[in-house]
Amino acid sequence: MEILFKASGILLLGCCAVLIIRKSSPELALGLSIGSIVLLFTATMLIVRPLAEMGEKLRTLFGIGDVYLLPLFKCCAAALIARLTADLCRDASQSASASAVEFLGVLCALAAAFPLIENMLRAIGEML
Repeated sequence: MEILFKASGILLLGCCAVLIIRKSSPELALGLSIGSIVLLFTATMLIVRPLAEMGEKLRTLFGIGDVYLLPLFKCCAAALIARLTADLCRDASQSASASAVEFLGVLCALAAAFPLIENMLRAIGEML
């Protein structure tokens, strides 16, 4: 929770700076937005290790295999990357590019989920 407050503060300061700079230099404002996001991702790497350890515990305690966890993580990653990229495109007044990135994100999430769907349908078929 503490990292959320710190990251929110950093991003709010970045947003204020972007609002000030945008009128005089839109290119620099976009670069500052991207820099703020990179700084946020660097800070959130502190959270990734405990999540990975928790995933490992789930695998060992409950026998959950990579067949189920990897598609879930890939779908989440595709959604996050597509959302952030689309928001940056909209910030740069490129709404068509933003829509294209969102569409590509949906396709990538579906492609990542296919192995999970296949395993689910196979299990249902074995029950029948």
